[in-house]
Amino acid sequence: MSESAIADFVTSFIPDTATHAEPVRGRVVMSKRRIVLATDDDRVTIPLGGVFDVQHDTAPGDLAEFFDDTVTIAYERDGDRRVAVVEGAGDTVERFVILVFKGLLNGSTVYAKHPARRGGRVTDRSFESRTLSVSPGTVELRGDAAAEIDVSTVTHFERVNRELGGSSRQLLSVRHMDGTGPVTTELALDSGRKMNLLGRFIRLRYTLLKQDLADVDLSEEEIEALVAIYSSGPSANLATVLGVDASRLTVLLNDLIDKELVRDDDGPRLTSMGRAAVSEHIEDVNM
Repeated sequence: MSESAIADFVTSFIPDTATHAEPVRGRVVMSKRRIVLATDDDRVTIPLGGVFDVQHDTAPGDLAEFFDDTVTIAYERDGDRRVAVVEGAGDTVERFVILVFKGLLNGSTVYAKHPARRGGRVTDRSFESRTLSVSPGTVELRGDAAAEIDVSTVTHFERVNRELGGSSRQLLSVRHMDGTGPVTTELALDSGRKMNLLGRFIRLRYTLLKQDLADVDLSEEEIEALVAIYSSGPSANLATVLGVDASRLTVLLNDLIDKELVRDDDGPRLTSMGRAAVSEHIEDVNM
């Protein structure tokens, strides 16, 4: 590979499901233009421009005997559709998946209406051209008035049809939280392939957070404390907001820190999983 590698690690993979029935051991090397799956005897090159789907999930039934988790990369090359499967467990592979999505999406032009809704109210915003950038926790819309979607606060997303540029277009509608409450952002890209990949990225990050959150038991008092931290900020007098004394507040915060929902950073701040918990429960608390 002539260009610089941005990922390089050793794992097991099936370089092409059409030609390999079992995994082999080798190197996964990624640059800004391609992914190479290399063994001592062979190498398969996946051009990033041909990738149309990426999934990171539990291995399907026919691969479960070989892998616990997998990264599946579907792509086109030489007019044929192909699929590669990489062993998907571990922090290294998690970082690799993020790098793949960055390589596929970052720098793309996206048409964004932000916010299209604030709560249940439709805004008068129009679509604006922005530059898309994704990271492990955010979808950033760069431009004169930059904005971002914190994936941990997403509560719903779907495909919708809207008028854009004088014609009906399919968009991605994302409901999430910002500093003032629930908002909906609508996004469109000129490439249908990239629209699918952006939807996949949000779904993957959203699903991972929800899976982690499903293992956490929260009391009503803990939920109220999370919402108070979200609404009031780290400098607020949380004991007063929650109506508890200082010793009870300390116990509450320590429990939330142990559950990895809050971190102590010059005052209590929500982690990504803490923000996900607020997004999931805030409507119940406000009822």
